[in-house]
Amino acid sequence: MEQEQLHWSSSEFQNCSNGAAPELAPEFMKFYILGSTGFLGSRCAKYLKSKGHIVLTKRVEITDFPLLVKTFKQTQPEAVINFTGARAEPNIDWCEDNKETTVRINVLGALNAALAALKSGAYPIQISSGCVYSGGPDTPFTEEDEPNFFGSFYSRARIAMQLALKELPVLQARIRMPISVEPHPRNLISKIISYQKVISLPNSATLIEDLFPALEKLAEIKPIGILNLTNDGYIEHSQILEQYKKIINPNHKYALITLEELEGKHGLVKAKRSNCVLSNAKAKSLGLKMPALDKNRLKEIMEIYKLCL
Repeated sequence: MEQEQLHWSSSEFQNCSNGAAPELAPEFMKFYILGSTGFLGSRCAKYLKSKGHIVLTKRVEITDFPLLVKTFKQTQPEAVINFTGARAEPNIDWCEDNKETTVRINVLGALNAALAALKSGAYPIQISSGCVYSGGPDTPFTEEDEPNFFGSFYSRARIAMQLALKELPVLQARIRMPISVEPHPRNLISKIISYQKVISLPNSATLIEDLFPALEKLAEIKPIGILNLTNDGYIEHSQILEQYKKIINPNHKYALITLEELEGKHGLVKAKRSNCVLSNAKAKSLGLKMPALDKNRLKEIMEIYKLCL
């Protein structure tokens, strides 16, 4: 695939309103998508199919290692992408009260998927999280930086998974605050417009319409290790909300609050939240293009989001 095609154009964004599908990739692969009914997994499967790839999506229990091995040996995928994660609804505070389930799925499940894929000769891609850091835009975190955020069980479980998978020939694709042109409860846009009170701090984000072509390219070149897959620069919640007000609902009301008001003794959440900016220099060195979510792109995203409502 040519590097300049690694992010969707505005015409390709129109898939949510039955627009034309992207052109087919020159070489097709066989993918197995774990977590294919979720927000990210279902849309990744749709994207890869639209590019002409064979995409297997039959549900397999992530905690059943023998079944995973059997399934992958029978179906012989070239790449396995694991999007599976503990449900964590309505937010990651769920993990604080469901630690055993979080470990079984987010840690042991990830190891099972990777080991089973390797055993069958498939290339494992684990969708991971950048929510293991705390820090602003002056010092973007690279893949070599050690985690420095331990304020939630969700993040601590992700750190445990990251440390274990670092010992294996696996790609850990780290994303942050997934945003999309399609409304969904797990879409960052849909999330923050549902809150009456929000914080607004610099954070990396991942536009999933840029993520999927990047994953397709990575399955071809097969790097291993940790890789930050976030868009250039950073955004703040207030930027998204202002575009939402401007384009979709001028009457939308929200109040900006401080981190202390969110996380403090009498705050709104049980666990602390990671706020950080990641470096995507390594992804760029591999030829991956995930352009900044600047004002023009946010405007375009919001206009298509409106069409998809």
